[in-house]
Amino acid sequence: MNYVIIIDADICSGCQMCEVACSLRNMGECNPERSRIRVVKSQQDGQLEFVPSTCMQCETAMCELVCPANAISRDPETGARIISEKKCLGCSSCSYACPFGACFVDRRLGKSVVCMQCDGDPTCVKVCPSGALTYSRADQVNITLKRGAAHRVMLAREMMREEPQTSIPPVEAGDNC
Repeated sequence: MNYVIIIDADICSGCQMCEVACSLRNMGECNPERSRIRVVKSQQDGQLEFVPSTCMQCETAMCELVCPANAISRDPETGARIISEKKCLGCSSCSYACPFGACFVDRRLGKSVVCMQCDGDPTCVKVCPSGALTYSRADQVNITLKRGAAHRVMLAREMMREEPQTSIPPVEAGDNC
């Protein structure tokens, strides 16, 4: 059964604990630069927004398709993409092909790395204090996403009902507009 890390950016606090925990578990050091999950920060109207980003475990993975060394495969137990360090050339083809920027060449290793979901027990999910990261079966993702979208629609409708309605006074005969 395939599993994926689900990201709820709406509740991410930007603490970057996922990055630190990931780099410690996979690279042996607390260095977000070497993490396989990244918290992307942006600012809009003076408000900071945080969006964690990691491998989305695509059904048809471009990274795997473009790899000239056939170094990328799928773990049969978790469904996560894995990169063979022995086969990887460090050419960055996977980095350029990934629409999420999830694959990258680690400078020290000289090889590409990608989230392999910590062999089915993702550390980033365990340490996320806000609950922005969850680990679910891939076949449950669409259900979760649809429920989230439906919840946002209901909240928007509720907000519209709570907003005071302004009325436009009727135009009377003889008024010059």
